[in-house]
Amino acid sequence: MGKSKKRTPAGTCLGRSQKRGKQKSHGRFRRRERMLILSGRFDRLPYRQYEITNQWDLGGDGKCFWGFAPDEEWFVRAMRK
Repeated sequence: MGKSKKRTPAGTCLGRSQKRGKQKSHGRFRRRERMLILSGRFDRLPYRQYEITNQWDLGGDGKCFWGFAPDEEWFVRAMRK
């Protein structure tokens, strides 16, 4: 595997993980549940966290095309597996 390379120069765009976004989403969900239970509005309780937070707003979604630059050092490093 030492000489293996990627075929297409592409990777994640906005970060590598969705951990921070998921933490915020779960926090919003728990807070909304807690506030609605305390106020007695049981009919408005959310069932899923994605009713409150859009899952596409979390970090790290999608891929970007970096372009071809075979003479650049960053390109050589990025194309290694």
